[in-house]
Amino acid sequence: MRNVLLPIILLMIVVSSVFANVSLASENAKLVVENGYARESIPGTSISSAYMTIKNLSAKNIRLIGAASAVSDRIEIHQHTMSDGLMRMRQRDYVEISAQNSTVFQPSGFHLMIFDLKQPLKAKENIIITLSFDDQSSIDVNYTVQGLKQKKHEHH
Repeated sequence: MRNVLLPIILLMIVVSSVFANVSLASENAKLVVENGYARESIPGTSISSAYMTIKNLSAKNIRLIGAASAVSDRIEIHQHTMSDGLMRMRQRDYVEISAQNSTVFQPSGFHLMIFDLKQPLKAKENIIITLSFDDQSSIDVNYTVQGLKQKKHEHH
C-alpha cells in the first residue's frame, strides 16, 4: 500500500508546483513598468530621483507603497503639486494605480526620491529598484541613469 501512495503523492506535489508557478507568473504579469530612468546625481549631493510608467493590467486597483534598492537605504514616494502659485513636493504613503490604467511618474509629478546615495549615480549606469505593492507583490525594475546635461534645442 505504501508503495502505491508514494508515486501518487509525488505526482500531486509536481502538479501543485506547476500550478503554483503559473499562478505566480500571472500575478506578476498584472503590473508592467515601462520607461524607467533615474537622474544622475548632482556633484556634491547624495540624492537623485527616479521615474517610470506603471501599467495595471488587472481588474483591481493597486497601490505602490514602497521602494528599495542597494544604491540607498531610503527611497520615498513623492509628488510635486502647485499650491497658491508655488510648487510643493510632498511625501506620499502610496500612489494608487487604477485598474486597467497607467500612472506616470515624471518630473513635476509623482516620482521616487532617492536619499543618502551610497555612491554618486553616473550617466548610462543601471540600477535596480524594487517596487512594493499593497497586495504583497513586488517588482524589480531596471532604471537607466540619465545624465544631467540636456541636449540643446536648435532653432532654425
